[in-house]
This record gives sequence, C-alpha cells and structure tokens, in this order.
Amino acid sequence: MYLMMTWINLTLRGLMELGIVIAFAQWGYHMGKTTGFSVLLSITAPLVMFSIWSLFDFRNVVSTPEPFRLVQEMFISLLAAVAWYISGHRMLGLALAIISIIHHIMVYALGYKLLQ
Repeated sequence: MYLMMTWINLTLRGLMELGIVIAFAQWGYHMGKTTGFSVLLSITAPLVMFSIWSLFDFRNVVSTPEPFRLVQEMFISLLAAVAWYISGHRMLGLALAIISIIHHIMVYALGYKLLQ
C-alpha cells in the first residue's frame, strides 16, 4: 500500500510540474498580440519562470529550510493556477491547485520531505 501511494504521489508530482510548464506557455501565448509574438512568449515564459525559480532553489548550494521550500513550491503552483485562469482555462487552474495541494499533503503524510 505504501509503495502504491508513493507512486501515486510521484504521478501527481509529474502532473503538477507538467501543468505548471504548460500553464506558463499557455499564458505566454495568450498574452501575445501577434502569432509570432505569441509563439515567442509561449516558449520564453516557462523558461523565464523556471530560471527565476532556480535562483531560489538552493538544494545543491545550502540547506534550505523545509517550510521555505513548501512556500516556494506552493507559490509557483499558485502562479501557474492564476496563469491558467487568466488564459481563460479556469477549470485547469483549479485542477492544478487541487493536484498541488494533494501532492504536498501526501509528501508529508508518507513521511517524506520535499528536498529528499
């Protein structure tokens, strides 16, 4: 049962991360005024977001406190859910928020930490 829950949680994590990338790409496309600019924004928006995220991801540099990491991940998920909402995909934004919350609850319920 524990192994199955771990795999379910890893699947949720993958869905969450995929949803975040697609949300920022969709938001970038939605913000463009022309097709060319929309395509450019749909490529650069996720790259910029993850570049900014990596600046605050100190996993390999210093020890990041677990509460900070949780807030960081929830904030990124919230921004992605808002990006879905702004793009006109309200249900996808809600689904991403729910998946993110369930994933983070399961991390701690299974006795893991985000930085393992």
